[in-house]
Amino acid sequence: MDHDDIVDPGDAALQELLALTAEHTDDQAKSDVIHDFILTCPPLREWPAASQDRLAETCEYVIGLAEKLRERTQPP
Repeated sequence: MDHDDIVDPGDAALQELLALTAEHTDDQAKSDVIHDFILTCPPLREWPAASQDRLAETCEYVIGLAEKLRERTQPP
């Protein structure tokens, strides 16, 4: 296996998140834009620091939403 064949875990996680988002987007045009971004998105290590910070904040927000959803759906 070549070094170029190895995908960074952060890049893989972002691609998976984007794919799931596109899958659950009802607007086909928006879904297509997300799919296109998956193909053109540079590796995370090439992102400017401000963009990496914004992604981290967004991930924390999404994690918080998931935790709230779990709390709502768990039986008392």
